Amino acid sequence: MKPIRYVPFDEIDKHKWDSCIHFAVNSRVYGYTWYLNQICEEWDGLVEGDYESVFPLIWNDKIPGFRQLYHPLLAQQLGLFSVRVLSKPRVTAFLEAIPKKFKRQTINLTSNIQLNEMDGYHLERRPNYTLMMNGSYEQIRSNYSSNIKRNLKKADRSELFAGVSMTPEQFVELYQECHKDKIDALSEKVGYTMLRIIYQSLHRGLGFIAAVQTKEGKICAATFFLNSKGRITYLLPVTTEEGRKHGAMHFLLDVVIRKNAQSPNLLDFEGSSIESIARFYKSFGATNQPYPVISSNKLPFWLKWFIK
Repeated sequence: MKPIRYVPFDEIDKHKWDSCIHFAVNSRVYGYTWYLNQICEEWDGLVEGDYESVFPLIWNDKIPGFRQLYHPLLAQQLGLFSVRVLSKPRVTAFLEAIPKKFKRQTINLTSNIQLNEMDGYHLERRPNYTLMMNGSYEQIRSNYSSNIKRNLKKADRSELFAGVSMTPEQFVELYQECHKDKIDALSEKVGYTMLRIIYQSLHRGLGFIAAVQTKEGKICAATFFLNSKGRITYLLPVTTEEGRKHGAMHFLLDVVIRKNAQSPNLLDFEGSSIESIARFYKSFGATNQPYPVISSNKLPFWLKWFIK
């Protein structure tokens, strides 16, 4: 391995960083500099050699007198990205290179990284469901659950239509309206973050909005998908009450699967620990590819009691 160094944000070579993310064996769109800039206010990096491996350090100082690494919204898997082998020694070396000033850490790694328990860290594996779409549509559909097939028949009877366009503003407005009871006081800030991600992704050809409307012309389901390196990520789904009655999201996902059948693309549902949501993903024939989440807390003992 080449030396690993800590690089403050202002000194990062953004072109080399993004090149590493693009060619990494575990590439994820979340790791690009432009994406990181949308989802957090402060981040630095660890860099191996001439950017053969990179590791974003997303931090804040919300604990007075201490900095912490945290995992931001809208980016399921981050951590180490590399064009080299993702060996345990490489992962360990990067974790050991994290500056000691980050007293508390929560880091989501990619599912390609296999870890056992590590000294100083608590390890958790969270579910993530993915579906390979390299088979024919008929083959993929044969693995749908009976519930999915019933909902598709319901959508067909309701004469839903999927060739609908939405502006990013219309999408975010619908999302916030349908989730107004679930989004906290930061909902306006989260909305602006979503809007920036959507615009930045569309500008780079790395995302698309898919929407479904009723026969009366009312949008009843929509999703913003990231689309990078053959990975189509189900990032921001939203369904109205009417859409749920008509099986609109089942229909929308089936359309995406139909369009991508017999391709090397993978549909990433982004997983969920909520059983009902996980069951919905599995109902399309998706399989679980868990990803590791590591955390540590080296705050003074007296502070640990106040901050959970």
